[in-house]
Amino acid sequence: MKNAPTHPPTHPPTLARRQAAASIGWPERIALLLNPDPAARRRLRRLGIFAGVLAVLWMVGTDPRRPVQTWAQSVENRETRSAMESTMNAGNPVAGTWLATHFRPDYPGLLELQADAGEPTAMFIMRRILVDCAHPGRFITLGRNLMASQVKAKGLDLVRKAAAAGNPDALLFAARHDGA
Repeated sequence: MKNAPTHPPTHPPTLARRQAAASIGWPERIALLLNPDPAARRRLRRLGIFAGVLAVLWMVGTDPRRPVQTWAQSVENRETRSAMESTMNAGNPVAGTWLATHFRPDYPGLLELQADAGEPTAMFIMRRILVDCAHPGRFITLGRNLMASQVKAKGLDLVRKAAAAGNPDALLFAARHDGA
């Protein structure tokens, strides 16, 4: 068995690099120092600007679920909330439905009350929860003895009532689904 060649603990080129690095006056408080050649620096700058523009376009895009739109909508909802609360207290059921959909944790059970009172938008929203949602019990209170078919039937009954009351979304749904 031959003895494996042994290398000195510090290879001479590595030692020379370490000594050269130690002799350079590095700027203080710089975590990472990149010193590419000027052509590479220009390419990196252009790539950074391009990535930044793409990030801004993604955040500001037209999709209402984008971060900027979501934030702007939440600010608008908070500013509108007190006016809607006073309108609801004055007897406007549509304001109650708006509050129940935008501030659900603060108004538990209000959407169901509005739908039971015959508010068309509340009935249509309840239909969406009962028919389209995989777990409607997360959003509204359901009887434990209801089967899935009964929950769906209740949702379809609500959309019929909402369409009869003139809700445009419910009318469109009923028209597309042959009278629901």
